[in-house]
Amino acid sequence: MLSRTLLGHTARAAVLAVATTFGLTAVLASSDARAQSMSVVYVDVDKVIADCDEGKDAAEALKKEQGKKQGEIQLRETEIKKMQDDLEKQAKAFSAASIEKKAAQYQQAVIEYQGIVVKYNKELQDKERDLFDPIERRIKELLRTIALRDGYDMILNKRSVPYGRKDLDVTEKVVQEYNKANPGKAKPDDKKPAPAPKKPAAPPAPKK
Repeated sequence: MLSRTLLGHTARAAVLAVATTFGLTAVLASSDARAQSMSVVYVDVDKVIADCDEGKDAAEALKKEQGKKQGEIQLRETEIKKMQDDLEKQAKAFSAASIEKKAAQYQQAVIEYQGIVVKYNKELQDKERDLFDPIERRIKELLRTIALRDGYDMILNKRSVPYGRKDLDVTEKVVQEYNKANPGKAKPDDKKPAPAPKKPAAPPAPKK
């Protein structure tokens, strides 16, 4: 009786092992089939931001702000350089107390200049976020819409894709769709009226 019971346990264990093996194989096969049927594409988000109309407008606005602040910084640099040159040239002509006073003024000007540079850099970083973060959020929303509409299981950012087939790159498609949904500012050339149609030439006069 005992041997029969042990034999029964052994048989059931063998059946269970076989069933488990087949079950695991089936799960792996099913997972592999699902992986093969997944539709995955990728997009260069940085390029979309740079190439879309709103991105170009934002880059132009940031460039103007940078130019303005750079001009103010250069003006400060010129003033500091002049103070330094005057201090070096007049070192022998002034008393020690006067030189010490001018040196303190120069050091203060340098400290103020450094503070302005830090302040302007932070302002430019804040401006960049204000200009580009909303664009990036709208791009992510558009990618979700495209994925649901076109049946993509996943849209990867090119930053995390070491290699991808060119036909899986949907960057240009995203740029075009983004521009349709979010047109940038009209350029001066866009506002020019269309040229008036040419008048038809007058028919030749009848011969006498």
